[in-house]
Amino acid sequence: MLSPFSLLTVALYAAAAAAAADLAFDKRQGTTTLGNVTCGTQSYSAQQVNEATAEGCRLHAAGQQIGSSRYPHRFNNREGLVFATSGPYQEFPILESGVYTGRAPGPDRIVFDPDHDGSCVYVGAMTHTGASSRNGFVSCDETSVRSDPRPSNQPGASPSQSTSAPSPTQPDSGATQSLGLGGQGVAAGLLAWLLFL
Repeated sequence: MLSPFSLLTVALYAAAAAAAADLAFDKRQGTTTLGNVTCGTQSYSAQQVNEATAEGCRLHAAGQQIGSSRYPHRFNNREGLVFATSGPYQEFPILESGVYTGRAPGPDRIVFDPDHDGSCVYVGAMTHTGASSRNGFVSCDETSVRSDPRPSNQPGASPSQSTSAPSPTQPDSGATQSLGLGGQGVAAGLLAWLLFL
């Protein structure tokens, strides 16, 4: 029989491994629960992310590219950034004001998966700001808002709108919710430890 100390050690290692794995699963497809995205010192609203993603998806679906760097274009993710899907990825500029139309793209990009379960979806954001190499990227920071499927009784709240066309902002049905995979691993580890006491 294992001692309580050994069981605690195993549970803590399992929790740490689950928490590390949770980083990859914490990202979600779409922007339904997206709050703000911050790239360097520039912050973007969910609406700005939606607009950039919609335009990138529209151009990709039409087989069009704009600007001297021909956006949207494939992003190969040589940096190993964590996104909500395994790709393939396309990148498209996101601007402080308006939607990219071919002018200077600036340092920030949204990343989308053009064919995730038949839909074009936002999977993350990245920036050249703070990258270790001239053309490298680092992930932007994302905040999320609470996703509550129940209707809101708050004044000014509007129900979700639905469209018949695939939307780049629909969340994936497998998105993590509540405790998350890492939180579940911690809870399972603690429960196992308590059962063996």
